[in-house]
Amino acid sequence: MYATSTYLLTPSLLFLSQLLYAQTAIIQGQVVDPRNEVIPGINIMLNQERGVATDVSGNFTLRDISPGKHTLAISGIGYQTQTQLVTLAAGQTKQLTIRLEEGTTQMDEVTVVGQSETTEIESRGFNVEAVATRPLQAQSLDLNRVLDRTAGIRIRQSGGMGSDFVYSLDGMSGNSIRFFVDGIPMDYFGSSYSINNFPVSLVDRIDVYKGVVPVELGSDALGGAINLVTSQQADNFAEASYSFGSFNTHQAAVQGQWTEGNSGFTTRLSAFYNYSDNNYRVWGRGVTYDNENFRPIEFTRKEPAERFNDDFRTINAKVDIGFTDRTWADQFFVGAVVSDLDRGIQHGQTMEDPYGDARYQEDFLMPFLTYQKNDLLIKGLNTNLFASLAMKDGLTVDTSTNVYDWRGRIINTNPNGGEINNNSRSAFTLSENALVVRWNTTYALNESHKLGMNYVLNDVQRSGSDPFQPDYRIPLLEPQSLQTFFGGFSYESTLLNEKLTTNLFAKYYAYTASVNEGVLVAIEGEQQFISRSVDNQQNNWGGGFAASYKVLPTVKVLPTVLAKVSVEQAVRMPNAIEALGDGITIQNAPGILPERSFNINAGVTLGKFFRDDHSYRLTLTGFYRDTQDQLLFTVVDNQGNGQFQNIAKTLGKGGEFDFSYGYRDFLEFTANATYLDIRNNQPFDEVSNQPNIVYQDRLRNTPYLMANSGFRFKFNDLLQEDSRVFAYFQTGYVHEYFLGWPSLGNVRQKNTIPAQLTHDLGVSYAFPGERFTVAVDMSNITNEQVYDNFLLQKPGRAVFGKLTYSLQSISQL
Repeated sequence: MYATSTYLLTPSLLFLSQLLYAQTAIIQGQVVDPRNEVIPGINIMLNQERGVATDVSGNFTLRDISPGKHTLAISGIGYQTQTQLVTLAAGQTKQLTIRLEEGTTQMDEVTVVGQSETTEIESRGFNVEAVATRPLQAQSLDLNRVLDRTAGIRIRQSGGMGSDFVYSLDGMSGNSIRFFVDGIPMDYFGSSYSINNFPVSLVDRIDVYKGVVPVELGSDALGGAINLVTSQQADNFAEASYSFGSFNTHQAAVQGQWTEGNSGFTTRLSAFYNYSDNNYRVWGRGVTYDNENFRPIEFTRKEPAERFNDDFRTINAKVDIGFTDRTWADQFFVGAVVSDLDRGIQHGQTMEDPYGDARYQEDFLMPFLTYQKNDLLIKGLNTNLFASLAMKDGLTVDTSTNVYDWRGRIINTNPNGGEINNNSRSAFTLSENALVVRWNTTYALNESHKLGMNYVLNDVQRSGSDPFQPDYRIPLLEPQSLQTFFGGFSYESTLLNEKLTTNLFAKYYAYTASVNEGVLVAIEGEQQFISRSVDNQQNNWGGGFAASYKVLPTVKVLPTVLAKVSVEQAVRMPNAIEALGDGITIQNAPGILPERSFNINAGVTLGKFFRDDHSYRLTLTGFYRDTQDQLLFTVVDNQGNGQFQNIAKTLGKGGEFDFSYGYRDFLEFTANATYLDIRNNQPFDEVSNQPNIVYQDRLRNTPYLMANSGFRFKFNDLLQEDSRVFAYFQTGYVHEYFLGWPSLGNVRQKNTIPAQLTHDLGVSYAFPGERFTVAVDMSNITNEQVYDNFLLQKPGRAVFGKLTYSLQSISQL
């Protein structure tokens, strides 16, 4: 009944929407600066009669326009005024991209310079880069692929869709990098809401902080932060997309908003569904079967094996109900995130032992509340609050007695059962409740000085159950807990006609954990495995300074120069996975310590817009990281299980360059490279006090030379008037690196991650009005054998298609 109603209702709504739009026209667009960065607060006037201002994403919409010729006047402080003639047909939705050139306006001998939101963020002194996703929203790209092209970032995945991943960002990696959605940490939202599952179509912009992270994000990020900025448009809208492709991969996403104008009552919905068989082909070392003589035979590129227990499915929905633009609140919402996840477990931390029946299932529910108000009680006092209670149940089913090889065949049986740990069967349920309270407030003393405060409390409670109760699970069955507290204070000033921006901040970190460890004890003459609780408490202070200085050229041919420097003593507390384990292949670590790091970042950006729509931008950055107790994941047994361990001291230095060239909207060329020199900096072993034989070695299992380059093209009116074609070609390179410590073992016998060179391309076509878009993407077009982690092969060549439909002004339906 429901499906039938949906099929009948959908075409009716589409027909009705077209009928309502048939008589008048609409102008939609985005205003950008010479670097293609969005500009909020720009005035758009239609025929000098009525107008709108661009929102925080630089977007604007003008409705109910009669057919014919019209004049737009585009103006804003700090930018040169521009006029544009537009011809509209009845029912047409005209899409525009307007680029404004920067200018200066003299006001009582004070120079006022306009800034886009991204430029304003970068000018605060933090080493931050904004990655625009709007041109890519129609493509079949996941966010990991988008960010892997960014200077200084390397994403290492263990497989296809839904697989584990680790970010490396300017020398720091793993959980030293924190992820946010609109300033709220992503790890509050469950496994399904991770960045590798989040659809690019739901994201307008990605802010990448490298090294020092501002206080308002409210996190103990040590190596940087990535903040996904979702659509902030005020208009009612609805959008749906569907992607399909290789390995029976399907991705669907919907989002929408509806606001009742008089009361401000607002509802928002975003949901997505991801599925893939992940049955891509693998071959080479570790991918074997035994012949009739019980000799291992390695699969080859010509005759590869196929992954057979790696399917992945997740469905996720987020609903917000509340009010916007009220006198008592700019935004007030109560809502919930609900998700369901199911996936096969193909192998452990290497591919040498395939699993055929092991599975993981997860249910997640998180009610939450958000409140945001600018000028609360007094002008200049802005505050926002987020509170949530997350409830998660994860079930790992490992009860099979079958033993598989890479042909997907049962080659033996194990009477004890279990594939992940072949000593006993297990059906382990991990239950976790997490309470989160996050409060952030700023107060503008005047136009040049601002104070900020942030408070975050995270309380995690865990317990487990397993009807089989194998020994290795016993520590995870008893209750475990983790509490972290973060407090921050900042003082920001803008001086010298907004050329100099400084940010001084202090941070406090507290960590308390009660973690179980398994021990063998003699009870009535018999050895028994029991659980013993270990308490761990740490408190640390941190702080730092960030500054930027912008130089506007006095000679026309010279570029604008932005110089930035930041210094911080940072602390990163262990998260629940690192301290308490994951119940599958990551063991808990009772004595784990927080990471501490002294970070310095310095860089300069040169940018110029010249000669009839040509532009370039060059950024050079250097960094220094002196880290103590760095957390590094280490495989600890021959079954691929691992544990997070501290490395006493590491020292990292490095640099990167990022270059882009653009010609109008037609062409953009980008190239970047990153070099890292991260070494073990502990001269003596802390236990034996003997010389450390890996002292000054490069950090094991860590890439140190990476590069990317690519072209993007945009063609307007190519096949139809008001249509748009977008195409790209991208190349990525990672240099070979050692799995273990370079100074240990024979050079010829050392395990390495081989050099990686991959190429991707894609094209999309937006029909007139850009309501309907079709796209095709191909990744790893040369079908290279690629690894990010040792003996964990990633997918080869893959092709995906995507359809997107966008409907504006749903309130008119």
